[in-house]
Parts: sequence; structure tokens; C-alpha cells
Amino acid sequence: MEVTQDIQQRIFEQIKLQLPKDEKIAAVLMNRLHLSQDAVYRRLRGDVPLTIYETKALCEAFNISFDGVGAYRKGAVSFDYLPIDRIGLNFESWLTSLRDGLRSVKSFENAHMTISINDTPIFQIFNLPHLTRFKFFFWAKTYLKIPAYEHELFKREKIDKRVLGIGIEAHNLYNSIPSVEVYSPETLRGTLRQIQYYFEARLFEDQRYALEVIDNLVALIHHLKKQAEIGRKFARGNEPPNAGNEVEMYFNETFISDNTYLVKSDSGSSVFLTHNIMNVLNTTDPYYIQETQFVLEKLINNSSLISKVNAKDRNRFFADLERNVLNFRKKVEAEIESELG
Repeated sequence: MEVTQDIQQRIFEQIKLQLPKDEKIAAVLMNRLHLSQDAVYRRLRGDVPLTIYETKALCEAFNISFDGVGAYRKGAVSFDYLPIDRIGLNFESWLTSLRDGLRSVKSFENAHMTISINDTPIFQIFNLPHLTRFKFFFWAKTYLKIPAYEHELFKREKIDKRVLGIGIEAHNLYNSIPSVEVYSPETLRGTLRQIQYYFEARLFEDQRYALEVIDNLVALIHHLKKQAEIGRKFARGNEPPNAGNEVEMYFNETFISDNTYLVKSDSGSSVFLTHNIMNVLNTTDPYYIQETQFVLEKLINNSSLISKVNAKDRNRFFADLERNVLNFRKKVEAEIESELG
């Protein structure tokens, strides 16, 4: 039994997406299928179809769903995701899964990301490790209600060096991948509401720690603005690079409904969608990718470029973000002072 040429090419595309830059698919197929170079190239060109046994071997080796690649059609999409139980529901494993995903994207030749952001730019908060830790704590305790967090309050504590190292690595990978990012008036407001909820519910071990987390948000806004001014991503506290790390930031004055990540490279394209709070759905479905690209392009066309140019809109956008955060900070500070007498 043989597979059709169309499905065969989709399988090869899926394999290419998983290979590092320096590894060629022909060499991989020779090793996996125990074929000669000539036999492999005949399959890659479509001159010779894969047998069902070769297809099975490749699908198992690269965790490819044969049903998925064989059923691309408009109106039906097959997604992959990492089950929550495999993330482990701890800060280290969550960061590790993000780092590994970025490492995979970075391995693609000429990788590029287009991102729509409806609240907090998750990779950018790596600039503030304590803010990142707060986000995970909130998800784990309040959204997912993990038993281990049931009686825990959010408190000051140093981040484990190993965990911090994983976060820094993930952040450096994100910075090194060119990206186009679209922000909205709702940017950071969800995180601000989470801080407000914890303050009012007295879920900070020390209520004054809320001020420090709020100050982290202000610092993030300042750093985002610096990156927008020069059009390059870099770690907070470091000097910006003279080349590479390109970022185009756009401001859309309407509501952005979700966080969407379109990854494109010479090897192929993927779409990642946020899912179940701390997880993502991933697809290489060509129809879905095409429609996602169409929608993102329309979103960008209806947005204002605020990186490197258009200082007026850039300053207005970041000033509005900071004003919202500082207004809330004043309320928190006044309440704390009132309680202390």
C-alpha cells in the first residue's frame, strides 16, 4: 500500500519543521528508512511514493498524525498541544516548555513571528522575573486551583537560579527571532486586574509587595517603549544590539480578541494559539495558516506602526498604559498607608 503524493509532501514538510538548521531531511530519511541517497531523492521529488511501512516509521519517529496530514480541508483543523500533565504544573516545567518551543522555532532557517497580543506580551515579561513568577502563581492558584497552592499566599522570594537560567534562555531566544507584534489598549490591563484582585483579596503575604509587582509593570512599559524606539528587542538592563533582534510594534486602537502566533520560515509555517490559560494549540494546516495570515495582515493594515517612527502615537500609547498602572498604584499606596495608620 502507498500514500498519495500530496500526503507524502505534507509528511516531509512536518519533518522539516522539526529539524535543526544543520540537519538535512535527505540524510534523516536515509537513516530512518535505510534507503540509498538516490531512493530518498526519488521520494522527495514525488517520483516514488512512500510505502505504508515507511509512512508508519516516519509518523512514529516524528510524532506525526497520519489522520491529520491526510485530512487537510477547509472548515476542519487538526491541532497539536502539550497536555497539562506533561507540563507538570510547576514554574520550572512551564518555563522549560516555552523555552523548548522557542528553541525549535529558532532552529528554522529564516524564522519570523507575527504576534497579536490581547493582554500581556508573555515573552516580554521575562524581562521582569518576579512579574513572570506572579503570572504563573496566579494561573496555578486562582485559575487552575492546583491543590498545592490552595493555602499559599504570594510572597517575596528569590527565584531559583536554575529556573531563572531557563527563563533567561527563553527570553534570549525570543529576542533573537525577528517579530511583528500588534498591541491594543487592553495591553497589560488583565495583569493589572490580577494584581488588583490579589490585593483586595489579601492574597499577598505582605500587602506592600503589591506595590513592587506594580512597579514591575511600570518598568516593563518603559522597557517596551525603549525597544519600540529603536526597533530592536533586548534584555532589560543590557545595551541594545547594533544589529539583529528586529521588532516591528503596531498599535491597534480596537480590541484584539486573542494571542495568536504565526511562525514562518524556509521550512514551513505554523500557527500557535493560547489555550487553557497556560497551554498552546499548534497547527500546520495550510488553510488555517492562510486564513490566519490574512487576518493578521488586515489587523496590521488597520494599526499604527509605533516602532522607530511615529513618535506621537508611540508616546501616547505608552503614556496611556503607564497612566492606568500609576492610577491604580496610588489607590493601593493610599490604602496601605491608611491601614498602617
